[in-house]
This record gives sequence, C-alpha cells and structure tokens, in this order.
Amino acid sequence: MSRTDASSGTSSPQSPPPEHRPPVQVPEERVLRAWLAHEIEHDAAAIDSEMVSTNTAAVLDALLSAKPGAAAFVWREQPIRWYRLVLEWDQFVDLRPVDGPDDLLWRDVSTDGTLFGVAERVTEEGFGPLEDAGIDAGAIRTYRDDLAAGTQFDPLIVRTRRGATPWFVADGNHRATAAAFHAIETGRYDPLPAYVAVTANPILEPILVRIRGLFQRLAGRSIGHRGSRGP
Repeated sequence: MSRTDASSGTSSPQSPPPEHRPPVQVPEERVLRAWLAHEIEHDAAAIDSEMVSTNTAAVLDALLSAKPGAAAFVWREQPIRWYRLVLEWDQFVDLRPVDGPDDLLWRDVSTDGTLFGVAERVTEEGFGPLEDAGIDAGAIRTYRDDLAAGTQFDPLIVRTRRGATPWFVADGNHRATAAAFHAIETGRYDPLPAYVAVTANPILEPILVRIRGLFQRLAGRSIGHRGSRGP
C-alpha cells in the first residue's frame, strides 16, 4: 500500500472517524506527565524518581534529564500551545523524525525524510539498513506486532510551528514507523493519537509584528489627518 491509497480506519468500532474528533487544547503539565510516564514505563532507570513530584518544573527537569535533546524545545520555545488530536492519514505520512542529532540516523534510512519513508525502506530492503544505522529494529517489530494484536499506542509527542511547517515527532519514532509498516502490510491505517505542540514561528512572527505595526501607524496617520480637518 502506498501513502496515497490507504483506507483510513478506526482503532475500535466505537471510535468516530478522525474528522469528527477535532483537536482539543490541553494543559502542558498533562502532556509532560504523560510523556514522562511513557519514559518511566520503558526505561525506569533513566528517570530519577526523586525529581518527579507534583511540581511541574520538577516534571520538566526529569523529562529533560531523560530526553535532553527531544524535550529541549519545551523550555526553549515557549510559549507553546498543546493539542490532543487523532492524526489523519495525510498528517501521519508526512511526520518527520525528531528534530535533533538522532534524526540523521532516521533520515539516512528513509526514502524521503519521513518516518513513513523509513517503513517503505524496510518493506523494500528489510530491517538491515535500520540495524546498520543503529536504530532499534526490534522495538519496531514489537510495536508492529502489538498493533496487529489490537494494542492502542500512547499518544505520540509531535512538535510544529505556526504556519505551514513540518510536523516532527519528538517522542514516538519507533511507534510511528511500526504503524506505517503495519499500514503498508495490511492496507489499513488505524489513526494514531498525538499531543501536538505548536510554537511560535521565528520567521513568520517578526513579519506579522511588522505588518501589524505598519497598519497601526497607517491607521494613526489617517486618524490624525482626519482630526486636523475643520468643520
């Protein structure tokens, strides 16, 4: 199955199609705790449990200790708006690997720089290229088998910027690749949940500020000009 001819399904008969489940804004603390819980579940040794408390800052510190590269944007690119949504097919196939040093490993084995492209490479050449690149192919196989058995994945952590910018997976490369591999094998995509972080666009925002300032100055001149007229 190619990325253009998938049939979009649902994870359970009771779940409505993704287009009927609009994005919902969620608190950042909820996302960070869910992300940290996933890290603890899969690598408890990487988390200092004494750092985790009811304090949001402590949760972020623990997450940064466990994922210093992938989670750095959480403190570096504030303010952030977080949304929980279900990834539609066109969003899913365009997901990029985490934007950091490790992304080079994934992009090297992708046919087009996306995680779906990684699954396409596996379909064509097997898991050898991934193993050569140091990617945990066993984790992808396990996730693929879990998905085939009906397991629902934890939400991916995705980041993007305002405007038409790519979506990067900050946490969940293996799960996303496994889901893509499963979709290619079965011809069916079971929509994945995700927490999506939307940050400011460092290129777009200054332009918008300048445009708003220009309109304000023009409006001020117009008002001042009208005010100087006599009756």
